[in-house]
Amino acid sequence: MGEKIRIIQLSDMHISSKDLVRNGADIRKNFLKALEKVRHIEHDFMVLSGDLGHDVDDNGYEWLKEQLKGFKYFVIPGNHDITELIAESFGLHKNVVNGRIFYKKTFKGKEFIFADTSVEWLDIKTLKSFVNMNAVRGNTFVFMHHPPSLCNAKHMDTYYPLTNHIEATEFFNSCPQIEHVFCAHYHTAHHVKKDKFTIHICPSTWYQIGRKLKKFNIRHTYPGYTIIDIGDGPVKVNNYFIK
Repeated sequence: MGEKIRIIQLSDMHISSKDLVRNGADIRKNFLKALEKVRHIEHDFMVLSGDLGHDVDDNGYEWLKEQLKGFKYFVIPGNHDITELIAESFGLHKNVVNGRIFYKKTFKGKEFIFADTSVEWLDIKTLKSFVNMNAVRGNTFVFMHHPPSLCNAKHMDTYYPLTNHIEATEFFNSCPQIEHVFCAHYHTAHHVKKDKFTIHICPSTWYQIGRKLKKFNIRHTYPGYTIIDIGDGPVKVNNYFIK
């Protein structure tokens, strides 16, 4: 019997060095709502999966770190972050590989890989080097900011996809150790089943984008979060919004 693992994922908080209201939502207030909610949910660790800051020269990481005191968490950069600043702010200097942040954590017998797509491209060669090819099927889980495939979200698929999504999709379909990829970036809550793996998209704590229209459209500004439950049975991934 394997041990149960519960992970809370927060993403796309876009924190600045000062309190700002953009796109109809108070960015910091929305993040704090989400953080206060998950504070009372029992979990093993949190993952902040990119776009922690909004502008590369006004990232607000110090404020963010202050709010996260007392939490066990891991971070990866998104396209609004800079790898070097994330590494400096969160003590990840030793995890920079070929200019990008990549690292792996083993927890209760499961392997978790954190991959940097801040340049809107996934270094598949580096990612592959972190995968234990002797691991059993589905024992490895990947967190990355961009979805590795197009995800039937017209605006984001059209203008802001992972640039090498075809290659990334082929890699994950050929890697039985990985059956679940957890990402964000699209500002929506979504699950996409590919041939051999499933993509889980975490909503933003700032605002959510509608998937049906090619034109940018805000569906709502309720902050969201994801709860991931891993155990002996199927992996359960649920998205929630705070109204």
